[in-house]
Amino acid sequence: MSAVMESDLKDKKDMKEDLKEKKTAASTKQMMATVEEAFKKWDITGDGAISKYELHAALTQLGMTEAQVDACFRSADLSRDGILQYEEFLEWVFRDPGVVQQYCLKSAKEGLHVVTVDSCQEFWKRFPECENHIEKVFFAAMVILGEDRDLSWTGVKQKILKKPHEFLQKLRQFDPGTLTEAKMRKLKYFTSKDFFTQEYFKSHHPIVQALCNWALAIAALDLKSADKR
Repeated sequence: MSAVMESDLKDKKDMKEDLKEKKTAASTKQMMATVEEAFKKWDITGDGAISKYELHAALTQLGMTEAQVDACFRSADLSRDGILQYEEFLEWVFRDPGVVQQYCLKSAKEGLHVVTVDSCQEFWKRFPECENHIEKVFFAAMVILGEDRDLSWTGVKQKILKKPHEFLQKLRQFDPGTLTEAKMRKLKYFTSKDFFTQEYFKSHHPIVQALCNWALAIAALDLKSADKR
């Protein structure tokens, strides 16, 4: 192998590693932002710590039973002092991210309230053509909803512009438990792009930001099981 070819291969390898590091950093930053948001919201009294009562109030809203909350608290309260300091909370979350993933999904689903028939119509007036990767957000949503036979800007318009009521109904009634592994892999093809982050799309149209957050939250649900495989 010539020196030029070796140099090209090294450059390509370095580029891949650089992109991987950037995506990992973005994912970690996003996870940390979610964790900090959850901690502040669950700390009802604002004293910088979460009591068992406060954790119970937060986790029962996610559908957990009292016994499950007790188990979570015992697992997280490493100092056994009856409260969760931020460091304990952080260690618990990264050891078992399922709870925060469910919180993230719940928050993302609540954020979909900005997606209405009127906002969809207003969106298409502002964006007759795709720009700044916004089409990838809609592609991800279409994959989730099983409307991915035509992943093109024309396909997006036909599925959402012409049938906004149907799109909104599917969006709000979607059950993440029905997503197959094949669909999850296809979804992650889009959500794993280095630009597919809340930070990148936060200054875009509210619909784009809401769908981005929702797609990321659903894609994250598979992380734990994927690590075990």
